[in-house]
Amino acid sequence: MSPPPRPLAALAIAFSAIWIALALWLPFWRLDHPFEIEWMGGAFADHVARILDGERLYVAPSADFIPYLYTPLYMYLAAGVSLLTGEGFLPLRLTSILASIATLVLLFVFVRRRTHSPTSAIVTCGIWSACYFLVETWYDAERVDSTFVALLLGTLLLLDAGRRSPSAIAAALLLVLAYFTKQTALLLAPPLAVFAAIRAPRRGALFALVFGIVWFATTRAMDALHDGWFSFYTWTLPKQHEYVFGPFVQFWITDSRTLWPLLLLVAPCYFARGLASGDRRSTLADGAWFGGLLIAGLASRMHVGGAVNVLMPTWLGFSIVTGLAWHRGPTWLRAVVLAQLAFFAIKFGNSDQPREPGLLDIAEYLPSAADRVAGERLVQLLREADGDVIVPFHGYLPRLAGKRGGAHAMAIIDIRGSDDAALAQRVVREFWDSARTRRAGLVVLDENLDGMGDLIVPGYRFEGRLVPEGDARTFMPPIGLKTRPILLFRRDP
Repeated sequence: MSPPPRPLAALAIAFSAIWIALALWLPFWRLDHPFEIEWMGGAFADHVARILDGERLYVAPSADFIPYLYTPLYMYLAAGVSLLTGEGFLPLRLTSILASIATLVLLFVFVRRRTHSPTSAIVTCGIWSACYFLVETWYDAERVDSTFVALLLGTLLLLDAGRRSPSAIAAALLLVLAYFTKQTALLLAPPLAVFAAIRAPRRGALFALVFGIVWFATTRAMDALHDGWFSFYTWTLPKQHEYVFGPFVQFWITDSRTLWPLLLLVAPCYFARGLASGDRRSTLADGAWFGGLLIAGLASRMHVGGAVNVLMPTWLGFSIVTGLAWHRGPTWLRAVVLAQLAFFAIKFGNSDQPREPGLLDIAEYLPSAADRVAGERLVQLLREADGDVIVPFHGYLPRLAGKRGGAHAMAIIDIRGSDDAALAQRVVREFWDSARTRRAGLVVLDENLDGMGDLIVPGYRFEGRLVPEGDARTFMPPIGLKTRPILLFRRDP
């Protein structure tokens, strides 16, 4: 294989450096924003506060608290960080940022070790950093995904770099930690075991055995500690969510449109050249982990409620393959990679938020001064309200006002899908009745979420909006579902 022409390599490094710089700069710019940057993020702050109060996460559901359908490691890590930073969104975002930086380091190490080419490693990091905007800047959100990806990549690196049993055991333990961050890790255990087994059958078997034993034992231990509620939230309820075929088609047409050069040219060429070169064993091994990452993202996207964040493992796989292909591929392929790095500057939207193609606007991901002012005004209104207040999709806001919070309405929706009809009816009824039973002085609803009107029982009047009608930007979270608490309902005297 010939080294890339110097101008081509220099341009690739320059483009990659731009994307890396943007992906590192933007998270710190909004690090101390006191309100959500993703519409479900506030409930993660509630989870951390509960941990710091010494309470269990997985308990019987009620209108006061229902945990999300995630395993708990990210929340506990953020709780640890909060001992240094204080409560709020800072420890959650800082945990995600540190995980994102760790992912960049691990990507560089992985590709640099494979190729002995710093340029290939930098290109890999550039592609991954550009994907930050492909997933609506999710890397630093107050969510589990970046921590999960870092642990997953650490597992892959240990399996790839190690040659002896201790590294396989360490990889298995790291994948267990990934599972206790996000359950998608369970989907990736088989392809990672196949990857390890193709290269060294005994190591692959040891990796699978250790993972299976430790995963089973720790899951049972968590159930024992939480009276069975751990599996109810992290296994039973997610299993009852439907899979739909539409997102599978939309993935290839809409979600991945920005990455078509990689999907259609770079990745197929990398594997085809590997098979043609006679190095079939290594190519098949790489195909195992790459296919696992692709399938994990697609399966999660097809799961009802799966947003663009679930594709992060898939884009991780394409980033690695791109770096490896840069090293191995011909000049035309490197030109395609360079074009891909430039192509990221065009934003096409995705299946969740379709839009006309246009140049990437970084400002849309930055909270504004008006957002902060609106949030502070809302907190003041909640603080001044008589008695309890209810903000069903943003329970962290009452806590900021010194009031009692409540279960996130998304968690209520999850409970409504439970096969335990009696449990679901009890919790939903308690939730609908919460305004009356608490004699809430103020109820604040999101304007575009149906089904919350039942909270407004007789005796409440519409008082107005947090922001004027026609203002579609202020206090809207930059990531995820575009919704915000702005409809104010006051209890009659």
